[in-house]
Amino acid sequence: TISISIIYSMKKRIQNLYLVIKITFILLILTEISLNFVFKYNSKKQNEKATEFIIETKSYEEVSPIIVREIHEELYNLNTQWEQYVHMRLKQFKGKHNTINNSGHRTTLNIKNSTNPIKIFCFGGSTMYGIGARDSHTIPSELFKLIKIKLPNLKFEITNFGCHGYNRNTENIQLQQELIKKNIPDIVIFYDGVNEVIGAHENHKAGTPTNALKRKKEYRISNSYLNKLKLLFSSSAINRFTIYLQRKLLKTIPYETQNIENLSIEIADNYIQNLQISKSLSKQYNFEIINFFQPVLFSKKKLSKYEFIIADKHSYLKKIYLKSYALIQQNKTLPLDTNFFDISSIFDTTSKTIYTDFCHTAEKGNLIVANEIFKHMPLLLKPIEKK
Repeated sequence: TISISIIYSMKKRIQNLYLVIKITFILLILTEISLNFVFKYNSKKQNEKATEFIIETKSYEEVSPIIVREIHEELYNLNTQWEQYVHMRLKQFKGKHNTINNSGHRTTLNIKNSTNPIKIFCFGGSTMYGIGARDSHTIPSELFKLIKIKLPNLKFEITNFGCHGYNRNTENIQLQQELIKKNIPDIVIFYDGVNEVIGAHENHKAGTPTNALKRKKEYRISNSYLNKLKLLFSSSAINRFTIYLQRKLLKTIPYETQNIENLSIEIADNYIQNLQISKSLSKQYNFEIINFFQPVLFSKKKLSKYEFIIADKHSYLKKIYLKSYALIQQNKTLPLDTNFFDISSIFDTTSKTIYTDFCHTAEKGNLIVANEIFKHMPLLLKPIEKK
C-alpha cells in the first residue's frame, strides 16, 4: 500500500511538472508573439516619427512632404538576402522612388542602349546607395547629370554598387568579383569612411561588416542543438526586450567600445591597406580609381539646430569617429596619393540642415558630393574618350 502511494505521488508530481512546463512554454510563445508584434509596430511608428522630424528640418528643398514620406516608407520595406563573400545584398525591389534590380544594384540614370560605353563603377555603403533619396537623386545619378551636361558626346554608363553596411573590405571583394567575371570598369569611385568606423565599433574589430556578429552566431548551428537554442534565444523578441530593459535601467551604451584608441588605429590601418589593394587591382586591370573620404555629421563645423539634436542622440559615436578620421587624415602616405581626396569637410560652409541622421544626407547633400566627385573626373574621362 505504501509503495502504491509513493508511486502515485511521484506520478502526480511528474504530471504537475509536465503541466507547469507546458504552461510555461505556451506563455513563452505568447510572450514572444506579443513582443514581436509590439516591436514591429513600434519600429514602424519610429520610422514614421523619424520621417516627420526629417520633414520638419526642411532638409528636402523643393520636395513635397508626401514624396519624402513615400521615400522613407519604401526604405522601411527594403529587404536583403544572403550573398557569398559579402554577407548580404539587397533584394530586388520596385517602388516609386527606390528601384533595385535582380543583381541587387540600385537603378541609376543612364544612357539607354549605349554601345561600348565608358564603365563607371560606384562603390560605397548606404550613403552611396542613396538612403533617403529618389533613384534620380542618388550620388551616381547626380554624377550622371553632371557628366551629361559637361561632356554631352560621351558614351558612358554608371553602376551603383552601394549597399547598406558595406565597407571598403566588402567593396574590394565586390570589385574583385566583377573583375573575375571579366566585367572590367574604366573608372572606379569609392566613397567610404562611415562604415569603416561603425562596423568596427559594433564588432570590436576593424574591417568587419556591420552584421558580422549575427553571421558568426549562425555558423555551424546545424551541428549543435545548444547552438540552435542560443541562436533562437539571441534572435528572439524576448532577448531583444531584455537588452532594451538593461539599457534603460542600467543606462548602458549600445555597442560600447572598451578601447577606442586601439580600435581607431586598427580602423585607420585597415582603410589605408584597402586603398593599396584596390590600387594594385587598378594597375593590373588598367582602370582608373578615385577614393573619396566621406563626411559624417561629427565632421561638420556648423551644425543646424536639428543637426545638434541628431548629434546629441548619437553622441556615443562622436569620439571614435573623430579619432579614427583624424588618424586617417594624418597618415603620411595619403598626401602623396593623387587618387585620394578627403571631402569630409565638404559641408563646413553651410549651417543649413544637410544630415538626416549621423551619416545620411538629404538629396541636396548628394548633389554637393556629386559635384565634388565630378571635379576630379574630366581629366580621367577625356583620355578614355580618345581610346
